[in-house]
Amino acid sequence: MTVRPDIFLPSGIYTPVVTFFKNEGTLGLDIESQVKHASHLYESGIRGLLVSGSLGENVHLTREERKSLVAALRKEIPDKAFKLIAGLPPMGSISDVATESAGLYEAGADYLIVLTPGYFGPALTSQEGLVEYFSQVANKSSLPVIIYNFPGTSNNVTLTPDSITKLSLHSNIVGIKLTHLNFDVYTLLGDNKAKDTKKNFTLLTGLGSVLVPSLSLGLQGAIDGLSALFPKTMNYLFKLFHEGEMRKALELQAKIVKANAIIADLNAIGVKFALNHYYGIGEVTCRPPLAKRLSYDSFAKYESDLDTIFSIEASLNK
Repeated sequence: MTVRPDIFLPSGIYTPVVTFFKNEGTLGLDIESQVKHASHLYESGIRGLLVSGSLGENVHLTREERKSLVAALRKEIPDKAFKLIAGLPPMGSISDVATESAGLYEAGADYLIVLTPGYFGPALTSQEGLVEYFSQVANKSSLPVIIYNFPGTSNNVTLTPDSITKLSLHSNIVGIKLTHLNFDVYTLLGDNKAKDTKKNFTLLTGLGSVLVPSLSLGLQGAIDGLSALFPKTMNYLFKLFHEGEMRKALELQAKIVKANAIIADLNAIGVKFALNHYYGIGEVTCRPPLAKRLSYDSFAKYESDLDTIFSIEASLNK
């Protein structure tokens, strides 16, 4: 196992990028649009990217495609302060995770994010088994590991605060993305973090629509889909909170909740439509079974709330 010497996961806003495909028969990767979008996010001050995550349709990509996306983005943006988190589809095989991590390390990724395995469901999947799974993954991974706790895509399998705390002690597990609204878990983890500030374990929400509440409970940032559209605005919200501008932060958070409806309802295809609509980036295509076409009429009901955030975005400097 080869582990990078600097494995600290900085706080801040990270963007889970969509994967762009060419609008032709094979729906091949559109690297040009991928690089254009990533460069826009980098120039807008985003902390880093999650490449081939859930929003990036990782389950529709081959291993080589996932590696090539990371390699293309690292080549275009060599700045090592700009972090690249490599995503994987759900994997039960620890050996497969280890093998893919080696290729992603070579491609230039900084971290590996691994989804909680949920094939057998919560009745058969024990907390002891989950701790053992992530411990073995971290032991064998060529990259520092971020846990991805997303019960909605893991057959309702979720890690408890006690299990997360145990895993946070592993030297090659550096953080967790919490994509759920269980604020009891947020509170307990935030309290643990406050009691042990030296621990190298970063707490991130996967839902920018609750960024302010999450930060208030001790989380340190977000891997947030709306930042793919409005990176400066999400960074501004993060800044307002840390500067104690709570009235302004809450007002902006409320607007972000409304704008986030397009992601909650339409996921990747909605983000792609909005990126094309506002920035002219990429085709509005996903791979099957997400290959439905989205009409302007379907987009229109979200447009007013998105326009509000787009106006804010245009007014902000980096």
